[in-house]
Amino acid sequence: MKNILQRGFTLIELLVVIAIIGILAAVVIGSLNDARSGGQDASVQQSVTNIRSQAEIIYNNSANYNYDDVCTDPSVIALLSAATKVVNGVTPFAASSGPAENSLTGPPTTRVAKCFDSNNVYAAVAPLASVEAFWCVDSTGASREVTTFPDTTTECPAS
Repeated sequence: MKNILQRGFTLIELLVVIAIIGILAAVVIGSLNDARSGGQDASVQQSVTNIRSQAEIIYNNSANYNYDDVCTDPSVIALLSAATKVVNGVTPFAASSGPAENSLTGPPTTRVAKCFDSNNVYAAVAPLASVEAFWCVDSTGASREVTTFPDTTTECPAS
């Protein structure tokens, strides 16, 4: 009979394999978090961009052809609330008083969407998930990322 030599893995070999698996898992988890933030940002951008369509409907349906009621329209409020809820799980939306806020490290109440309107103009922003910035749309046709949104502005500021 032949002698069959059976040899197992050494402890070093097992530790090396476990270390490699751990490194690969960390890379995958990091990529998933980036993908989640990117998906949230895309959702916010789409919700805020839909406000433009709703604002034009309001403009065309108003007797005087103006944007006065954009920020109080239930559909616009729902879109801004949905955008903010995607980012932080709650919907702190305020139609006026104070600038928009977005703090990645603060509590959810520091991530606030805003909307301002007047006779011939409007602007709306919602916080993005991955950066301390906002997605902004306004009556000039702008649809872009901005870093600030001052109190009562009715145009997306240049970043």
